[in-house]
Amino acid sequence: MLLRVKYISNASLVVVLAAGCANGGSDGAVARTDSAIDGTMDTGGGAGACPPCVTDADCAKGSACAQFAGDIYCAPLCPKGDECSSDRACSSSTGVAGDQVSVCIPRGDVCGSVVPPSPDASAPDTSGPSGEDTSGGVPPGDTGGGDHCGTLVGPSVAAGCTCASGHTCGANGCYSSWWCDTATNKCHAPPGTGTCGGGGTDAGPHVDSGPGGDAGLPTGTVGPAGGTTSRLYFTVVGDTRPPVINDTKGYPVAVIDKIYSDIAALSPVPLFSVSTGDYCFAQAASSESGPQIDMYMAARARFPGAWFPAIGNHECTGAVTSNCGPGTTDGLTVNYTNFMSKMLGPIGKSEPYYSIRINATDGSWTSKFVFVAANAWSTAQQTWLDSTLAAPTTYTFVIRHEPAAASTAPGVKPSEAIMAKYPYTLSLVGHTHTYGRKGAREVVIGNGGAPLTGTVNFGFALLSQRADGAIRVDMIDYSTGASDPSFGFAVHPDGSPAP
Repeated sequence: MLLRVKYISNASLVVVLAAGCANGGSDGAVARTDSAIDGTMDTGGGAGACPPCVTDADCAKGSACAQFAGDIYCAPLCPKGDECSSDRACSSSTGVAGDQVSVCIPRGDVCGSVVPPSPDASAPDTSGPSGEDTSGGVPPGDTGGGDHCGTLVGPSVAAGCTCASGHTCGANGCYSSWWCDTATNKCHAPPGTGTCGGGGTDAGPHVDSGPGGDAGLPTGTVGPAGGTTSRLYFTVVGDTRPPVINDTKGYPVAVIDKIYSDIAALSPVPLFSVSTGDYCFAQAASSESGPQIDMYMAARARFPGAWFPAIGNHECTGAVTSNCGPGTTDGLTVNYTNFMSKMLGPIGKSEPYYSIRINATDGSWTSKFVFVAANAWSTAQQTWLDSTLAAPTTYTFVIRHEPAAASTAPGVKPSEAIMAKYPYTLSLVGHTHTYGRKGAREVVIGNGGAPLTGTVNFGFALLSQRADGAIRVDMIDYSTGASDPSFGFAVHPDGSPAP
């Protein structure tokens, strides 16, 4: 047995025990947060109520690793609905394996900000003692009679999803009137109104350009060093990883293959695409991250344009608090080395942070895409980011894995402080396995194949420059090829709202 001790802050440590085998297909890593040292396993409110985790093994007995409040935390289980203390509420959440779990979530937003769901896609009310939908009437997001939506099937359709213990489920294996994704056998919220019933990728997504008007067909050349184009028109793909650590056989190949095939089938085809991190789910010293990244790169190859990735926490050790690279706390893990060689090597990047310039063919505007490595943070990167953002461009897009709410990542707070000094158009992040808009300029795009949370389906974002110079943002569903009619918005080059 191998014993590794990892400090995740000045006041806490994680002890990782590696044995020969374990359940769930992993190679036996078990992480335990020592509550005697950092006090994070209490069940009440306050910052200590939000211990970060990677798997259920990171949590105390009777708790689960679940996705809520914009990140992934341990929380006590509440299968009956009445086990929570007064400062917590029992709520249905998505576990790290993509299953639905009932956990006691702290009240008062003490864990950070939650990415707001789309207006027509709120989750069912699970306040009843058994976790069933107690809202009455038509379940939120019900499509109004149809029971199929791409790979999703409704409660009345027999499917292979697994009913959670203690719940009464539909024929599809899901409770709370949730739908089953037959491609993954995972439950999630019903599709939003208007999501299904037409379109498809062959016809292209319906994207309303808004009052600014369509800027026309993008033409130009973009490569690893940047380039020029007549119009900014690109996609953003979020987190893609298997639900269980080291489960390379469970990698969501079908999902990510279809996402990049959908991007390649867009009309017009984008000249480039960016991604927000987390391409693997493997122990830092295992051999599984390489094959998983290879699967992602094979899917990415379905899209003929240029591609630029950001690094995620799973390309370090998996912990949000991890920091990789030469001279850092966690050093050169296998995951980090594979990311650098297999993803950044082909585009000629020697650091996990970098920037790309893409300017107008006629010189009428300029843009830069700034890739921040929050899990490979250093003083050198801090200096680089300050000078890079100080250089004026018409548009500035900052791509980073963790959102501002995931402030325990080493580079989040310092990069946010630098970003606040300079104008930028949008901050494009992932980490939370959903999509949503947080504040005026942060967009979470994390639904690229990782176990979903919230009420969304897998897909990608499409950003397009309008004739008036504003940037339009739309989310495209990978099952239907349709854009989410409740989500699209536009911003001016400085990030202020556009009509």
